Amino acid sequence: LVVELKQRLERVMNLRAPLLLTGEPGCGLELAARFLHPRNAPWVAPENHAALAEAPLELLGQAREGTLFLREVTGLSRIEQKGLLLAMSKLERYNVRVISGASRDLAELVAHGAFDSRLYSLLATATIRVPSLREHREDIPDIANLMLSRLVEAREAPPRQFTTAALNALRNFDWPGNLTQLESTVRTLALTSGAESISLEDVNHAL
Repeated sequence: LVVELKQRLERVMNLRAPLLLTGEPGCGLELAARFLHPRNAPWVAPENHAALAEAPLELLGQAREGTLFLREVTGLSRIEQKGLLLAMSKLERYNVRVISGASRDLAELVAHGAFDSRLYSLLATATIRVPSLREHREDIPDIANLMLSRLVEAREAPPRQFTTAALNALRNFDWPGNLTQLESTVRTLALTSGAESISLEDVNHAL
């Protein structure tokens, strides 16, 4: 699944058209967006969407020749949607690519009158779904090992390694919070395990 996702992302990598990334909370929409972002170009990802209401063209100016990433567009207020609609009409002038994330069904919000249908059609010029962690369980041990080794290399945690039983327990868990929850769990285990080997008991306790 991860290989398929990478291939789908590579197909749209060189396009400038807006892209909508959909998936459950914590499943890595920002990671997918950063994968598409050209190196050395501006990356603008506002912490909140107030700027869309107050100064949408200022956001485009900051992102000129680069990427404007909107983490979660399903919660935009009417005035924020209006600001984004204005920004979307000026993308060519600023040469900005808009990549937006949605953890809820935007089409359903449009049907209920909670989201502007014109804005939806602009944002969803291309749509890619990012799978949840439980849909590719076979990758969880590798991802957990990578997260752990990064913590150790950054000296944020002492040398640690997972036992096979610990990795199996991580793989079999459902991860409702997806990558965000896995990363938090790995960090907790790296910092609190009593021994160099992170055991099945450690994982069960953390979960």
